[in-house]
Amino acid sequence: MTRSKAAALLERIVRIIPGIAGYQDRELRRSTDKAIRERAAQSIGRCREGLSRVIEGLSRGGGISGLESIGPLENLANRLERLEDGLRYASYGYAGWFDSTGVTLEDLERLYEYDLDLLTKAESLAGMIPGSGEAPGQEDWLSQLSKKSDLLQRSVEGRKRVMEGEG
Repeated sequence: MTRSKAAALLERIVRIIPGIAGYQDRELRRSTDKAIRERAAQSIGRCREGLSRVIEGLSRGGGISGLESIGPLENLANRLERLEDGLRYASYGYAGWFDSTGVTLEDLERLYEYDLDLLTKAESLAGMIPGSGEAPGQEDWLSQLSKKSDLLQRSVEGRKRVMEGEG
């Protein structure tokens, strides 16, 4: 990896979260990590709130097919809530990442790639929610959102492995 690749990845992250300094400075690593996790959690929260509005609309007047949709929607909302909470309330720091040893350029590249992937996927979720009270095109809409949340979960897990020095 070159410095320019790491710089380009960081620049793309800064477009999503202005003011992020990056992980190079040991003193800023914890705050950068928290800011990225918080931004992703907020995006997931917006999606979950949108799902709640859809569920509420369906329970008020969605007919039989609308009521049948509530279970899978609630399951997905619960999965998103666990993901959101996992990001928001993760313990600060992983020993290898936040200690005084240097972080290699390769580590930074992998982490920036996961951060960008995490932020991009999290931000895209909220845009998938149909207007409140509409019966979503159930099969396609719910399936797509579920697949995207699975991919987001994998990004979170991959990011955590990098932070723990495992990958």
